Amino acid sequence: MDSFFVVLACVATVVLVILSLLKKHNELRDVLATLDTENNSLDMRKSSYEAEIGSLNQHIASLTKEYMTIEQELAEKRQAENEQLLEKERYKYMSFIEYLIAKGYVSDDDIKKAEAYKAKNVSSMAVDEVLILFNRVTSDQLKGMREEYRLASGT
Repeated sequence: MDSFFVVLACVATVVLVILSLLKKHNELRDVLATLDTENNSLDMRKSSYEAEIGSLNQHIASLTKEYMTIEQELAEKRQAENEQLLEKERYKYMSFIEYLIAKGYVSDDDIKKAEAYKAKNVSSMAVDEVLILFNRVTSDQLKGMREEYRLASGT
């Protein structure tokens, strides 16, 4: 009978050990399930952050493109201003008649004919007035050209 109690004690011990192991197994399974849930949550947050990063990268690309466009427009504006200054400097030292020739409004030959007319007729008319007389320009055109010259030369 003593062996019966020893066997019973051994069986009870084995049952307690198995119950303890089952409890530990259930606890570990719960911890694993919690970790798996947290991992899924982290994966979802990671995906959300990656989507946000993609959106921000697109926004950065858009802003960069806009910036480059503005920089290009600014460079073109500066270049146009510099060209205007150079043109104004160029025209600053030209006479009105030289300006008309440079712009192609009249030819050098037209000017020579007008000067020859002035010399031949001892006219007090200006060369540009003789151009009107020869119907090379109208008085309204000449008025516009004078204003253009004034703006271009800064005089």
